[in-house]
Amino acid sequence: MNTSLTYIIVLMGAATVALSLYVAFCFLVKHLNMRGDGRRLTGALMLQLFGEAALGAGTLLFAILAHTGHLPHVPVALQSTLRLLMFGATAATTIHLFVVISNLDNE
Repeated sequence: MNTSLTYIIVLMGAATVALSLYVAFCFLVKHLNMRGDGRRLTGALMLQLFGEAALGAGTLLFAILAHTGHLPHVPVALQSTLRLLMFGATAATTIHLFVVISNLDNE
């Protein structure tokens, strides 16, 4: 049961990361062809999705490493650094999206 569940988690995780990247690139294409507030919003959404993909990829990596028994062989400092980068990317892109939307609302 655990192996089947892990395969489902890996498949869903990979699909989610792929979806985030695909939609982020779609926003990038829109962003390059837009002007004004729409451009700022598509840029912020694009960054948000790249941050989401980074968090998803890191989570997927840790799940695979744990399932295969390799996680104990990864130094704790490296694990912590990866987690810090993952959460940092998510926090930065969320704050950026909030600021862009707040500025749009104030204009």
